[in-house]
Amino acid sequence: MDAWTPEQLQEELAGGSKVFLKLWKKGCGICKLSTPATDKIAKENTHGLKFAKICIDDHPEMMEVAGTEVLPVFFVFADKKKKGMYTGFKGVDKLQEFVDESISAS
Repeated sequence: MDAWTPEQLQEELAGGSKVFLKLWKKGCGICKLSTPATDKIAKENTHGLKFAKICIDDHPEMMEVAGTEVLPVFFVFADKKKKGMYTGFKGVDKLQEFVDESISAS
């Protein structure tokens, strides 16, 4: 997963890209635990998404945008809109379910 800035995210969304975004924090154990799952989903990438992460240590304004204090938090964007938001980490299967449901809601 590529590390993006909020500006890169805006550019991709403005261009109509489908994006999976992970907000995370250095030192967050659950954030680290979710990495193999997000890597697996990115590798399989059944929906043609771009996968990105933004570290809130470097971009704290993203937490206000997210509207939650729970980390990690995941988003799916398509058609220039947020299609889904998922907080916490409950395993790769639940995360894949979230992605599938978010995309099918398009």
